[in-house]
Amino acid sequence: MYWTPPMKHLRSRLSTAGRPAPLILVGPRGVGKTVTLGEISHAAAEQLSWPTVHVEAKRSDLIGDLTSKLRAARELFEGITPTDSGTSRRVQLTGAKVQASILGIGGGVEVSREEDSSPESLGRVLRSTMTAAMSRDAGLLVTLDELQNATAAELHELGGVLQETVPENWPLVIAVAALPSLREKRGKQLPTYLERAEWHPLESLAGPDAREALTAPAGQSGRPMDPDAADHLIAQTGGYPYAIQVAGHFAWRASHGSDRITGEHAHAALPRIAADLEQLFLSRWEDASDRERDYLTALAAAESTVDEPNGGQVADAMGAEIRSVSYLRDRLIKKGTIYRSGSGGLHFITPGMGAWVRRHTAD
Repeated sequence: MYWTPPMKHLRSRLSTAGRPAPLILVGPRGVGKTVTLGEISHAAAEQLSWPTVHVEAKRSDLIGDLTSKLRAARELFEGITPTDSGTSRRVQLTGAKVQASILGIGGGVEVSREEDSSPESLGRVLRSTMTAAMSRDAGLLVTLDELQNATAAELHELGGVLQETVPENWPLVIAVAALPSLREKRGKQLPTYLERAEWHPLESLAGPDAREALTAPAGQSGRPMDPDAADHLIAQTGGYPYAIQVAGHFAWRASHGSDRITGEHAHAALPRIAADLEQLFLSRWEDASDRERDYLTALAAAESTVDEPNGGQVADAMGAEIRSVSYLRDRLIKKGTIYRSGSGGLHFITPGMGAWVRRHTAD
């Protein structure tokens, strides 16, 4: 992991559990939010022997999925695990350490929704699960991914349960990952309890961190990267973690049979890197309607002259009133194609897409 300061903070938070306000990781796709949740889960299992309840907020039933998995965690703490035949068996537990050996390091509690026939509420299941955990001198990590997909009703129910049910002394940590569009839900859609959470932005890496992320894996794998090779590749990535991963992958392949990754290898990898990233941009483009593409084209044009174009400047580039095109902005934010920063500026959620749109529309 190369988001060292945030990870140090998140790991230390595990050792000072008892403050249930969630940790919320926000950032565009490809910056490592889900990977970071996995790192937190690994730390919880490795350092504290805590299991993880993980739920991805798809467009289904967040509260029901979370309730089911918490019930499975409760049964695990109580010494009950499912068998291959679908029935349950009781296992002998001697303490929290056994939980990690059952689940595996970083392992999560899994359950099928078909097994859930109980009408227990989320608050009731959470309380009984934590009672079972504390009886084993253990705790619990809950990770929620893609929370921007949750409905306002789900967010308010989740926030209400955490605010009203969770006491300060529970060994419980809740970590959330979401696109920046989650911030758009602030106000009526996002409960104040979640607004008071610890928000950690994960964005593109600064120069030294980007270089470390690119060169360190190569060096650790026995094929160090020359400085000029790193310079070539970093110039293509813009510090975007996914692009750094792609660049390192193709440079490694281009250097097959060599004991180093040279500038020549990096140059040979550039077309493959560009082709991979173009597929990423193209999928976002093809997911947009014709009018949404007009908005993306205008944003890309405004982005070339202004660091942080706002909705009014994009509307001007379209030759339209801002009120008549704001629905397009909102659609694209909801899709996760663009996001609005805290200062109100609009950005493509995937770095480099603006330049690609300008080239694509010119062609």
